[in-house]
Amino acid sequence: MRKTMYLILLGLSLALAACSTVPVKSGPQEVTLEVAEFKYQPATVQVEVGRPVKVTMRNMGTIEHDWSIMEIPATAIKSSAQSPMGHDMGGGNQPELHMVVAMGQMAQMEFTPTRPGTFQFYCTVAGHKEAGMVGTLVVK
Repeated sequence: MRKTMYLILLGLSLALAACSTVPVKSGPQEVTLEVAEFKYQPATVQVEVGRPVKVTMRNMGTIEHDWSIMEIPATAIKSSAQSPMGHDMGGGNQPELHMVVAMGQMAQMEFTPTRPGTFQFYCTVAGHKEAGMVGTLVVK
């Protein structure tokens, strides 16, 4: 009788442990942004700290745009973004994350956020931020 009760309790314990297991997410978090004059869609993006993020930006507008975050704790930054028009932000204050995409084109960037927080992103093309081309990256 004791042995049967022990086996039943062991089985129930294992079943409860299996139910409480949180699935492990693998691979990068995929984020797709569509940009045009003068907005990002979506304007708010949420990602997880410590997990790689792959951002794909599609320029639906008629001029060059970019996606910039001035300061963000991140590692493993890789970008396919190239500026065919000689994109120049001017000044000495360069963003930690910066991706440029020409009209009708697409670019990608991968990075891993290393600290939670809320970070503003915006377009550094002259006048675009002032026209409302801003958004928020929330790292949880």
